[in-house]
Amino acid sequence: MIKFISYFLSIFLFTTFLPFPSSAATYKWIDPNGIIHFSDTFDDIPLPFRKDIKIVSETPEMSEGMMIPFEKTPMGLILVDVVLNDLVKARLILDTGANFVVITEELSKKLEQDLSSREETVKLHTNCGEVEGTFSLIRRIELGGIGKENVRAVITPIGNNVLKGFDGLLGLSFLADFKITVDYQNGRILLIK
Repeated sequence: MIKFISYFLSIFLFTTFLPFPSSAATYKWIDPNGIIHFSDTFDDIPLPFRKDIKIVSETPEMSEGMMIPFEKTPMGLILVDVVLNDLVKARLILDTGANFVVITEELSKKLEQDLSSREETVKLHTNCGEVEGTFSLIRRIELGGIGKENVRAVITPIGNNVLKGFDGLLGLSFLADFKITVDYQNGRILLIK
């Protein structure tokens, strides 16, 4: 009987301390492009990456920065909600291929920017396509509670088809000050100042 109890107890202790997927855990893995992903659901992790996952002891929001939700456009682009100059809400495409923030002329008018003193025209090559416009300055851009002052931007004229359906591009003139991790499957961005 004692052998049976000690055998049962050793199996119980062994299985109790085995690592297993937990619903409270946050998993972290890196894809071949070097993008770091987070998920709180083990089944969301693609099979090839499951052997290399790391379990993060506390959620990324608590340990590393601000977690910001995003939407995916029908073309798969990342669409985020921002606040400009503390008042004007806008929907911008997160575009690390754009050197500057790009906004539409309509959005510029909402910001009450003076369009009469615009500089020379510039052309930008972005992940969304070629954009033409003139430089301007946005007093403040805020994404998920994290902001940056005096952000250089390009204003595109009305009728720009590249920006059809949203207010502009959130480019490197804002993003360069942050470390950004995209959890594309779960629709979240980890932003660290």
